[in-house]
Amino acid sequence: MITQFQEYGGRYLRVNFADKPRRRELLYPETKHKLFVGNLAWSVTSETLYQAFRQCGNVVGARVLYDGETGKSRGYGFVCYETRSEMENALASLDGMVIFIFSLKLKLAM
Repeated sequence: MITQFQEYGGRYLRVNFADKPRRRELLYPETKHKLFVGNLAWSVTSETLYQAFRQCGNVVGARVLYDGETGKSRGYGFVCYETRSEMENALASLDGMVIFIFSLKLKLAM
């Protein structure tokens, strides 16, 4: 590690050069065949999403997002399928599906 000291505004700054950046670990398995799932009830979990969406094909990963400070659901999540045809099938057949009295809103995730 290389360290430099330099004065700036009457104070000494220390600059550390990082080693190689670490690869970001995925929080759940992802593919390019990914759906955004909105309008989720607060009680929907990642497992609930997985179970609801597996009827349309091989779900590789499903995840509900939570607020980092409060721990509450953000009301949306993502579902990834193994193939494009499975994803398209889910988009066509599950958009508007009701889970815990909420009608799901689906669209392709980018």
